[in-house]
Amino acid sequence: MFLCFALITLIGAVALTLQRNLVVAGLCLVLSFMGVAGLFLLLANPVAAALQIIVYSGAIVVLVLFVVMLLNQHQEEAPVRSRPLQRWISVLVLLALAAGAFRLVTRSPLLHSLDHAPLPPPMTLNALGNVLFNDHLLAFEVIGLMLLAAMVGAVALVKRDL
Repeated sequence: MFLCFALITLIGAVALTLQRNLVVAGLCLVLSFMGVAGLFLLLANPVAAALQIIVYSGAIVVLVLFVVMLLNQHQEEAPVRSRPLQRWISVLVLLALAAGAFRLVTRSPLLHSLDHAPLPPPMTLNALGNVLFNDHLLAFEVIGLMLLAAMVGAVALVKRDL
């Protein structure tokens, strides 16, 4: 199951980077977030999986798509000349980096020690609420204000005639 959810996450992320249409890229982002939610389920953390789906796949992607459609200021890109040598070199570098990362992960002593380690107890909504609103309330509020300011700033920069 891990490989299935990891592949869903990776396919969504790779498709996201290859898309030129912003709406389709947003849907690929949702696919990637769903894969991450599945990984949270495998870690016996259903609260994090539900929050991943509700907050990221729901609210953040809708907010991003709303701002993209509201601003609608992207220009059509001119056709790019074909550069086959650069494409093949980039593919070879990507494969070398992927092989190196795979080798590092499979030979990691930490990975082999996780095979027999017990899982931590699952997070409950009560514990999450206590940590979030008792220990990190100021950070929670500041992040919300920063996101609001970023969205208002983006709209003000693009739509000067409001």
